[in-house]
Amino acid sequence: MDHMLATVIRILTEKAGLPPGPVTPTATLTQAGVDSMAIAVLSMVIEDEYGLVITETDLSANSTVTELAAFIEQHRTAKT
Repeated sequence: MDHMLATVIRILTEKAGLPPGPVTPTATLTQAGVDSMAIAVLSMVIEDEYGLVITETDLSANSTVTELAAFIEQHRTAKT
């Protein structure tokens, strides 16, 4: 899970262009500055890197960065 959390933070800051300061594990997606564009980028990268198709609605339904990472990890584990 720690790996996925680091991956989500990396994607949000490096690929979606969010400033790293507010993107913390306990931040809500709103506090972290995650908007629909960041969710779209995250969804595309997760599909490219892990072969997971997770909808933007699924991703935006999780309230914190940690919950978002756990959701992705859960789906990644279920796929393998």
